[in-house]
Amino acid sequence: MNPSQKVDFELADYTGVIRRRRRIVIGAIAVCLIGTIGYFVTAPKSYTATAVVYVTPTAGSEGNQVAFSRTSGQGINLDTEAGLVTSGTVATIAQHMLHTSVSPAELSKLVKITVPADSQVLNISCSDSTAAGSAACAQAFALAYLQNRSATAASSLSSRIHLLQGKITALQKTVTTLDTRINGLPSNSPARISDQATATSDTSQVQALTQQLASLTTDSTNTSGGHIVTAATPPGKPSSPDKTIALPAGLIAGLLLGLIAAFVWDRRDTRLHSAQDVERLLGLPVLLSMPPLGREVSLASPRSRTGRAFTELAHTLTASLGEGSHVVLVTGAMPGPAASLVAANLAAALARTQSEAVLVCADLRDSIAPQLFGLAGGHGLAEVVAGQATVGEVAHGPADVPGLWVIPPGADLSLVEYHLQHDTAKALTTQLRHDARYVIIEAQATQDGADTFALADFADTALLTIEANKTRRAQVSDATRRLHRMRIPLLGAALLPPVSPRITIRPPQQTSQTRPGPRSALTRPGPRKPPALSTTESSHPADPIPGR
Repeated sequence: MNPSQKVDFELADYTGVIRRRRRIVIGAIAVCLIGTIGYFVTAPKSYTATAVVYVTPTAGSEGNQVAFSRTSGQGINLDTEAGLVTSGTVATIAQHMLHTSVSPAELSKLVKITVPADSQVLNISCSDSTAAGSAACAQAFALAYLQNRSATAASSLSSRIHLLQGKITALQKTVTTLDTRINGLPSNSPARISDQATATSDTSQVQALTQQLASLTTDSTNTSGGHIVTAATPPGKPSSPDKTIALPAGLIAGLLLGLIAAFVWDRRDTRLHSAQDVERLLGLPVLLSMPPLGREVSLASPRSRTGRAFTELAHTLTASLGEGSHVVLVTGAMPGPAASLVAANLAAALARTQSEAVLVCADLRDSIAPQLFGLAGGHGLAEVVAGQATVGEVAHGPADVPGLWVIPPGADLSLVEYHLQHDTAKALTTQLRHDARYVIIEAQATQDGADTFALADFADTALLTIEANKTRRAQVSDATRRLHRMRIPLLGAALLPPVSPRITIRPPQQTSQTRPGPRSALTRPGPRKPPALSTTESSHPADPIPGR
C-alpha cells in the first residue's frame, strides 16, 4: 500500500489515461496543427519544374556501358548521364544561359535527376523560389546537357577523324616510297618482291581506313545526343511546404506529444481514478462502484441501479460477517459527505433485506444521513455520550424504512470532545449490539474525525469509501494504516464519484413521519417483538447507557 509503488498498466489503464487526459491530448494536437498551418502560411515557398530529356546514342558514346548499371537497350549508361547533368561543365553552360550570378556549384544543388525504370529518359528537376525561375532553371540544364553531349560527341569524332587522316597520309607516303624503290629493282630481285607485298598491304590498310574516315565524316554531320520530350513549364503550386505532408505530420506529432504529456501527467497524479487503481493499492476488492451523481442526491430507490448495488453490498456484508450482531464501520479516506452517503444507503439496504439496523452518525461535521432520511435536527450522539439523553430518546426510525433507526450527530457537537471516552464508546456499542443485529457507524478515518473514531475500536469490520479522481493514494494509505493500528479488518472499498461538500440533499418525496420510541425502548409496528435500543428502566433507571 505504498503510494509510490510501481504499478503495472493494463490495456484498460491506458485507455483510461487517454480518457481522463483527453484535454491534454486534444490541446497538443490543436497546438501542433496550428503551428503547422502557421508554418505552411509563413514558410518560404519552393517551386519545382521538370524537363524530360530523351537520350539517344552518339558516335562518341561507344564503350560507356557499365555492368549492373541502368543502361538502355542501345548501350547508353543512364546513371553516368544523370551524373553528367549536374557536372561543373553543364552547370557552367546553364549559368550562362540563365545570365545569373549564382555559382555553378550552387546551381547544381538545385537540380535533381531521376531515371524512370525501363526507360531512356532523364527527368531533370530544378527548385527555385519562383515558379518561372524553377522552369527556366530546369530548361537551361536540359539544354546545357544536350549541348554538352553534342559538343562532346563532335569533339570525339573530330579527334578520331584527325587520327585516321594521319594514318592514311603516313601509309600513302610509305606506298609512294615503295613504288619508287620497286621501279628501280630488277624484276627477279627478292627485294622487289618483298616491297611489292608491303605496298599491297599498305594499300589495303589505306582503303580500310578511308572507309572508316568516310563513316566518321558522315556521323559528324549529326552529333545530337537526344532531345527534350517535355519542356519545363512553371508549376501552378509550390512543391514545398507540401500540405499533404505537413498537416499529417503535425497531426502525428501533436498526437505523440499529447500522449507523452498525458501519461507523464497521469503518472505524477497520485489520485485514484478507477476500481483497478483501488484494488491494486489495497489488495482488496471494490465492493461498491457508484455511477455518477447528479446535482442532487437522495436515498437510493431499491429498484434503481444504485439501490441494487447497495442491496448486493448488503448481501456481501452479511455473507462475510455471518450470524450474530455486528458493528460495521463506514469510514472515508478524506473529509466529506461520501462516507455518510454510503453508510445511509447501506443501513437502509440492511434494514430492508436483512434485519434491524442502527445508523450512528459519528461523522459530526459532514454527516448528511439525517437529511437523506428527512429527519429533523435535535439531540443525538453528542447528548447520549454526555449523559444528557438516552438512545431511545435520540434515535428516530424513518417511516419509509422499517427496521432502521438513525442516531443523528446531535445539537451540541462540542460535548463529544469531552465525554466520548473509551468506556463510553464500549458501553454504547455493546448496547447497540444488543438492540439490533447490524450497527453501522459512519466516521472519518482522518484527523478531523479523531473525536468520534474511538467508536471504531469496537467495530467488527470496516468499509473504506474512496472518491474517484479526488482521493489520493497517501490519504488511502493513512486511513488503512489507522485501521490497521486499531486492528480493524478492512473488508473492502466503496468507490464513488467526487462528492461536493456543498452537495444538495433531496429529502424523501413524502414527509417522513419518524418513529420515536419511549425512553426505555423503541417499538416497531407489526406482530414481531421490537428490538430495544436503550437499557430498560428496571436495570438502569437513571443511566441510558449500560456501564455508566
